[in-house]
Amino acid sequence: MEDPLAHLPRELLHKDPLGYVARGAQALPKDLRGAWLLGVVSGFLWPEAPVPKDLSAFFRRMEGAWREAEEYFLETGLDFPVLVSQWAREALDPLLHRKKEPPWESLALAFHGGQKLGRYLRSQARG
Repeated sequence: MEDPLAHLPRELLHKDPLGYVARGAQALPKDLRGAWLLGVVSGFLWPEAPVPKDLSAFFRRMEGAWREAEEYFLETGLDFPVLVSQWAREALDPLLHRKKEPPWESLALAFHGGQKLGRYLRSQARG
């Protein structure tokens, strides 16, 4: 998969991480945006968590990310994970209503790419 962030200026990552994530998601095919965004928020909230093993685990992670992001916001005041988890939910919701599931390998790869960015952003937020 092509890096959706390759065209984005690196300084945007430091000046406006949320804008960086939003623009990166827009660069992805519609079917992969939610997986990538879920990877970002998962990497931020749970840097050690593995990629979900199947589509049902993927949607469970989405629900967990939403709850955890709200708690994180209440504890820290940082809204980044709440916003990204909401975007992920909105992008993933149409996948629940499809007759044919998208290829799991593509979703897992997009998730992993987002997860790497989320881990990096977590290290910057705590650094």
